[in-house]
Amino acid sequence: MKPIVFGCITVVAALAVGGCAIPSAKPNPSKMGFPSAAISRKILEQTDIPGSDEELRLMLIEFPPHTASAPHTHPVGGLCYVVVGMAESQYEGEDLKTFHAGDSYQDLASIRHLVFRNASDTDPLKFVCAAKIRKDQAFMVPVP
Repeated sequence: MKPIVFGCITVVAALAVGGCAIPSAKPNPSKMGFPSAAISRKILEQTDIPGSDEELRLMLIEFPPHTASAPHTHPVGGLCYVVVGMAESQYEGEDLKTFHAGDSYQDLASIRHLVFRNASDTDPLKFVCAAKIRKDQAFMVPVP
């Protein structure tokens, strides 16, 4: 188990090669961002932050082999962990980066995320992201 810390709030995600086991999983793709038939986005857990209009959200995203997301931005930063597979990611002004199973990385806020894709032609990509975000706000916003 690896804790993810947001200020005084800590989220612990129990990760296994076969996926994530969180009994109160509640899918809600509308809060993930734009839809895609090939990419699976699922909110595993969401917890209101008392006294605010924000929540802590834990998301599981799955990309089939050789699948990419459209360019987008994130309204807030996210802490992510690759459970299975290999991802390639590039933000505007940065070099292309590769992340493998067991690697963690940050999704940056308000910067164009030009490339995010499953780097494999044969294996799936599964990763989890945690973010402190305004309730009912999408984590991904498409950009032209």
